[in-house]
Amino acid sequence: MKLDRANRSFLAFVTVALLFGATALCGMVGGVLVPLSLARMTHGGLTGPWSVQASLLTPLLLLGLILIGVGLGGRTLARQAIASRVLSRRVRALATTTPQALARVAWQTGLAGRVVLVDAGDAFSFVYGVMTPRVAVSRGLLERATGDELRAVLEHERYHVRNIDPLKAAIARVLSEALFVLPALESLRTRYIAGRELAADRRAVAICGRRPLAGALLKVVRGPDWSELGGAAAISNLELLDVRVVQLETGSEPQPEALDTESVILSLGGAMLFAVIFLVSVSGLGGAAAVDHATGTGLVAATLLGALSCTAPFAGAGLVIYSLVALRASRPLRSLTV
Repeated sequence: MKLDRANRSFLAFVTVALLFGATALCGMVGGVLVPLSLARMTHGGLTGPWSVQASLLTPLLLLGLILIGVGLGGRTLARQAIASRVLSRRVRALATTTPQALARVAWQTGLAGRVVLVDAGDAFSFVYGVMTPRVAVSRGLLERATGDELRAVLEHERYHVRNIDPLKAAIARVLSEALFVLPALESLRTRYIAGRELAADRRAVAICGRRPLAGALLKVVRGPDWSELGGAAAISNLELLDVRVVQLETGSEPQPEALDTESVILSLGGAMLFAVIFLVSVSGLGGAAAVDHATGTGLVAATLLGALSCTAPFAGAGLVIYSLVALRASRPLRSLTV
């Protein structure tokens, strides 16, 4: 994976999400509040109305916020999986025999076996498939595009395939929903989406020149009106057309929009809310001295150790899975059976 601006944005997104999630769930809850609660119950229990309110309700509030985020993320993940499956079925239902000319361009661009011709009159193309990315090209685009324009389209889509952008888009959407207390993540996700389209355009221009890509963009300004297309990486994107045209005209990548100030302030407020609830919970369960007794270490150390115990294995497993999927995305596939 080349660390262009798009991938740096995605890496920043995942880093912030992983660190915050691991600190909240494994550091605050798993590393401190769980052993602290167990120690408190072992030595006298949680008795009295004030004790119950101070010692139990605030940790439950923190856990409740985390569970809400897990629920939102799980719901989004389910929707993404369903949409991806529906989209794959639609493409398969509309797939038709790939002509020799399209198969030849697919082979030239390193997409052998990954390009599917869709029997649709509209001109469009997109990458779909979370674990096995493929490129759907419509009959309308094939009929309208010149040979050079078709090559530019497939070079653009090749970037999305090699960078497994459908998978990244799904991860970013799920984490944005799960970490709803950090709205700045949505700004980072938007920056990643814009960056990946600009990077894919630069690849197409570097190989085919500006004119073929510009001609292709004029033919695929609008994609198909399919509700399940949200997780795919399409060359047509009206919202980003202006910055893509600027890049074509100037030959340089436009500067990304600054993170929304309001979302950054709200994110800092969300993080502070978690910290305040956590500290109140610790205080109600005996304070820093109780943490020392229950965990054998200090409050900060216990939180960091708990967070690290989550971050390291999740980051390692994610890196291995990403590498395997990326390796698979670089290999030719058998053509989709019609």
